[in-house]
Amino acid sequence: MRKRWLSMALAAVMTASLLAGCGGGSTAPTTADTTTAAGSETGSQAEGGEEAAAPEETADRGNSMVYAIDAEPETLDPGMCNYNKSSAVLLNLFNGLYRFSDDGSNVEPAMAESHTVSDDGLVYTFTLRDGLKWSDGSALTAADFEYSWKRELDAELASPAAWNLFDIVNAEEYNNGECSADEVGVKAVDDKTLEVTLKNPTAYFISLTASANWAPVKKDVVEGSDSWVKSADTYVCNGPFMLQEIKPQAGYTLVKNPEYYDAANVKLDSVEIAIIEQAEAALSAYNAGDIDVMIGNSVGTQAMAQYQGSEELSAHDLIGTSYFDFNCSKDYMTPEVRKALSMAIVRNTVNDVAVPSKPKSAFAFVPYGIPYGDDTTPFREKVGAELIKEDVEAAKQLLSDAGYPNGEGLPTLQFIITNTQENKDKAQVMQAMWKESLGVECEIVTFESKVYWDEHGAGNFDIAFDGWTGDYLDPNSVLNIFNKGRMEKECRWQSDAALKYDELLNKAAASADNNERMEIFTECEQILMDEMPVLPLYYRNTMVLSKPHVKGFTVDFGAHPLFRCVSVE
Repeated sequence: MRKRWLSMALAAVMTASLLAGCGGGSTAPTTADTTTAAGSETGSQAEGGEEAAAPEETADRGNSMVYAIDAEPETLDPGMCNYNKSSAVLLNLFNGLYRFSDDGSNVEPAMAESHTVSDDGLVYTFTLRDGLKWSDGSALTAADFEYSWKRELDAELASPAAWNLFDIVNAEEYNNGECSADEVGVKAVDDKTLEVTLKNPTAYFISLTASANWAPVKKDVVEGSDSWVKSADTYVCNGPFMLQEIKPQAGYTLVKNPEYYDAANVKLDSVEIAIIEQAEAALSAYNAGDIDVMIGNSVGTQAMAQYQGSEELSAHDLIGTSYFDFNCSKDYMTPEVRKALSMAIVRNTVNDVAVPSKPKSAFAFVPYGIPYGDDTTPFREKVGAELIKEDVEAAKQLLSDAGYPNGEGLPTLQFIITNTQENKDKAQVMQAMWKESLGVECEIVTFESKVYWDEHGAGNFDIAFDGWTGDYLDPNSVLNIFNKGRMEKECRWQSDAALKYDELLNKAAASADNNERMEIFTECEQILMDEMPVLPLYYRNTMVLSKPHVKGFTVDFGAHPLFRCVSVE
């Protein structure tokens, strides 16, 4: 039986690949593209397909680089940034108090010159650098940070990233309308001094301040117009680059920011960011010399086959997990049904067939690369690699126990994804597995990225593509995304076990003992896997395809490119 559904899944992906071809033009996104049978739509390059064109000589663009991304960033407002694609651009336009180091492995002072911590670990006092400026030449002060963080926490802004600031005293309370902004533990003592008071000792707090949503925004700019992010003429930032042009659905032009505190060490004059949704089109542009660097979804199967073994192709492990949300608010999406769906998936097969980068399959949630507290041993190795059991017969029994023997009585599940080729391929292989193993029917619905997240946020799904890459090297960075506040808007997991999970997160946050925190996180992850509000598929990695003349290109552990480190020869 396994051979039967495996061959069906492979045929679905490979047949559609041949139909899709590998044309060089970019394909316009489909707003609501529905497929109801495995194999009706996909496009990864199959073995034995046409060989890619030989690379052409790269055009001389001077001291500039062209970088390809596969979708338009969801937002260019740091205060609204809760997305990896947005962060990838924003971390080159903005800096927070700290920034990622040149090799991407840690953080280092940026807008802050230094900081001190009180003996109880609750009060951080940051001293800003002398002469900091916005890209328009005006002074940047500690008051800009106080304003920006409180703006993000203001419920009227409805920032999806506000939860990331909840370690600050009264941050969550203000976001919930339970206190005033003046009571939030952020205070500009003077132009160069920012005082931050935390609810509990937070070992990873400095790392947090390097994230995109902790960057400052300029008050008179963001309050001057709701559309300040729509035009380079109204866009003011403080990072190594600034916006020169926004080309809707086509890309962006970034130029070196002369007002950046570290401008002397930024080597590139400009970066062209090109939005090319299809991996085949991106590869054609790369081979033609029109693209210098691309990463992630832009580097598809065909590119990896062509450049396998070449110095131009490299893999980078991330501290993230690709997973699927189950809509736990649906009465038929019980824990038994969710676990059955998870146990019936053969992750290694899905990843081998449908994920070009061939990542490590996830049989738990916390990825490799995150240490176990003060111990350098990875959390994943210390706790155990496999908390998920793949067992079709046990999955069938669970489904029967839930009242849906062989899938009978269970509604056709709406499975929503963004319209990348990888997501289509994954969904179709999983659809085939569920149909063959459990008798469960799924309807796959694809959306372009921005529409997708609106549908996801509205809860218009049974199963939904999702993923998370941590911002700092602590289990909390990935486990905290399932806190009560976020779950009300994500997979809608609100059972007694979910409340227990949230209580444990709060207990870990209150602890200054790293060993105790790790024990709590171990218990949290076990609850997550027992309840299965999400289906982990693989631990994230990213592939980078980069021309030989591009020197110093790197990504941080969250897959954000660091353009300031790049030079061209």
